[in-house]
Amino acid sequence: MSKGFRTFHAVNNTWNTTLYFPTPPTFLSDWEAQIDEVQALFGSCTAQQRAQLLRTIILNLNEDKELIRDQYLTESGLSASRFEIEFQRTVYTLEHFAERIESMLWQTEDVLPDEQKKLLKKKLPIGTVLVLGSSNFPLAYSTIGGDSVAALAAGCCVVLKAHPMHVGTSIAVATCVERALQAHSIPTGVFSHVIDHSYHWASTFAQHPKIKAIGFTGSIRGGRALMDLAAARPAPIPVFAEMGSLNPVLLNADLRKAQVQEAAQKLAASVCTDAGQFCTKPGLILVHDCHLHLFKETFLQALAQQKSYPMLHPDIFQKYEARKREVLKIKGIEAIHSSAAINGIEGRWCIAQASIQLLANETTLQEEVFGPFTLLSSFQNIEDLQTILGQLGGQLTFSLFQNDTHTLPPLLNQFIDEKVGRVILNGVPTGVSVVKAMHHGGAYPASSDARFTAVGADSLLRFTKEICWQIHQ
Repeated sequence: MSKGFRTFHAVNNTWNTTLYFPTPPTFLSDWEAQIDEVQALFGSCTAQQRAQLLRTIILNLNEDKELIRDQYLTESGLSASRFEIEFQRTVYTLEHFAERIESMLWQTEDVLPDEQKKLLKKKLPIGTVLVLGSSNFPLAYSTIGGDSVAALAAGCCVVLKAHPMHVGTSIAVATCVERALQAHSIPTGVFSHVIDHSYHWASTFAQHPKIKAIGFTGSIRGGRALMDLAAARPAPIPVFAEMGSLNPVLLNADLRKAQVQEAAQKLAASVCTDAGQFCTKPGLILVHDCHLHLFKETFLQALAQQKSYPMLHPDIFQKYEARKREVLKIKGIEAIHSSAAINGIEGRWCIAQASIQLLANETTLQEEVFGPFTLLSSFQNIEDLQTILGQLGGQLTFSLFQNDTHTLPPLLNQFIDEKVGRVILNGVPTGVSVVKAMHHGGAYPASSDARFTAVGADSLLRFTKEICWQIHQ
């Protein structure tokens, strides 16, 4: 594990010069020696103490903002405006959870006088949590992103495995967390920052008996590997993985011409923003036949106006190009590509038009293509979609453009109830709000557990457990 590795400057299309080295094997024995004591101490902190910790992390992030920004722009290929949005979201998430844990009910009591007993149910931290930083959100879903904040808010220690392609950003953020712990005289072992460019530390901790839950944002393959490791343990643990999704969009017949054009413009931006590197990017657009010509014409015009952005790093770019080739080689696909010249690892948009029958017959078309790519198909009646909707796996989102928002066909209601985490009426799926009412999840493979959200204050419930005390008078 001594071999060093580098991050990638996507805008310049060059490897950065800083050499990073994986966390040494000796870390594990040191961590094992202290984690039980540290978890017990942190788990006994009051909600107010944990809220104060989160707010101190905010202060440190703001103090180090320029350093974090420089690392972010050097390593991610994302823009300065995107950094600002993500930074503010990260800060807001910390405050959102601080307010939530200060106000939430941590225990419930019932007195049963006839039975001369009292029941007291307490909500407690589940234990130390392994969090794996995501590639597409170097701040909001990484070092002190949603999973880490939720775990800390619940009273859980965190082992954070930094994503290797923005490890410098992760180190800068982890330093802010460490200083906050020191400021409150809390052992820094509450938050362990692990560096690795292989699967060693992820698999080691996923199987370690002192890890009690896992938080993950990424691919279906990565999430499933963690789920399998966790399930194979002598004492299995929960994995809260937010994974892949096609995020289908449906444009119904009752839309007016102007509404179809507006939807096409919004969807073009949603497909292409930041090279389509969002788990909620619309990957399948189903348009009623009566609107297909107008939609496609407007959609292509809007796509032609979209700027190409660098993808996060070469591996993601190569996988995007490979998945496009896999889809476009299928007989019956009509492909329309961006006319932009090849420039480094920029993600150029592409749409693939296919019949509903082809979508149903080719399972490859039912899998996510991560990047500025979407499938386009048309239908005559909602019943035409029965087969494809039945075949699709769980979805993070389903977007519906129609004027009658009160009455849905039974087929769509069934699809939503069984498979969808968030329904968007007359809007696009990209843009996930950090609020209590948000649900970011869905049936497998959108997420590993449809009962929980990965965004918003309720996501801390993933990292809690409950104990009931029965007290006899």
